[in-house]
Amino acid sequence: MKNNIMTIFKKEASRIIHDQKLFFSAVIMPGLLIFVMYMLMGNFMGNMMASDEDHVYQVHAVNMPTSVSMMLSIPELNMEITDVPATDAEEARQQVADRDIDLLIVFPSDFDAALAADNVPNIEVWSNAARISSMEARNMVTAILDMYHQELAGAVFTINAPSADAPYGHYDLATDADIFGMVLGFMIPMMFLIFIYTGCLAIAPETISGQKERGTLGALLVTPAKRSHMAIGKILAISVFAMLGAVGSMIGMAFGMPSLMGIELGALLEFYSLMDAALLLLVAVSTTLVFVGLLSILSAYAKSVKEATAYATPIMLIATLCGLASTILGRVPAESVFYLIPIFNSALSISSIVGFEVNALNMALTAGVNLVATMICALVVAKMFSSEKIVFS
Repeated sequence: MKNNIMTIFKKEASRIIHDQKLFFSAVIMPGLLIFVMYMLMGNFMGNMMASDEDHVYQVHAVNMPTSVSMMLSIPELNMEITDVPATDAEEARQQVADRDIDLLIVFPSDFDAALAADNVPNIEVWSNAARISSMEARNMVTAILDMYHQELAGAVFTINAPSADAPYGHYDLATDADIFGMVLGFMIPMMFLIFIYTGCLAIAPETISGQKERGTLGALLVTPAKRSHMAIGKILAISVFAMLGAVGSMIGMAFGMPSLMGIELGALLEFYSLMDAALLLLVAVSTTLVFVGLLSILSAYAKSVKEATAYATPIMLIATLCGLASTILGRVPAESVFYLIPIFNSALSISSIVGFEVNALNMALTAGVNLVATMICALVVAKMFSSEKIVFS
């Protein structure tokens, strides 16, 4: 009995060791993926905790005293102070609300005289909680004003006290929709990509590597039909059902998100339009095609469904990291170069849609780049189907 056990053990161990793909996916890849994931997450978390040294805070000021302006203009703060007349204060407030500038500081016209007369003047610091740079600028400005208060030695003023414009002291110009969009911009992309990827993973390996494992793929390839046509046909079939799964994920999130956020479904419909839903569907479809293309390549290379699923693990890691794109960057970038990277561009586009920062050019780039990537994957699969070594491995 002992000899039989050892014989079987040696046979199976030898099979695993000599099967390089199986040995790599079972022994080496798990530790390698954990190392890479932790290393990337560590770097990303470090970037999140560190401030952007290159960002220049756009601050508009009304009636700012020269002494305060000098304190805020030191190079280390990276603030660009723009003096605006009191008549343009409302326009500047709207710019803060629209996230075009970071901050608006309004001093009373008689600030110095009020200090001298002990009238306790109020300084208004208008910010937008939906813009990270705005909150950073507000914190720096209030800290500088506190230092200025200490230097005055006895003179008293207030910051953001209740006033006619803000009777309850609320100087945050972010709307409920802005806050809602910011929260969803951090949550939705990763969930969305993972749901789409899971749907693709449930179909692609079974359709290609599953047939190879059962021996039915070889029988299919000896028919007169071109192998490239078979490859493209399989990818189209996988894509159709995977896209149906993506649509189902969209519907599920649309109806489940209000409960998660503690709001009514009607409020969600007030925030987003049919155009937003159409753009989200466009991103979902183009992303599904990319996932199907990548998984089809891995499935054509693998000898079994289990092996194909193991190879697909890195794509899950990539999708997860891309889903954290806006969190990692701290914003949704407007630079078009970010939208030339498949999957990563999908995460950014989803964040821009739910965060009310849609850019038509970047949306078009996302759809176009993902479509091109899918076509490249289809050509690769067609080429693999033409290889006897790969098909009958």
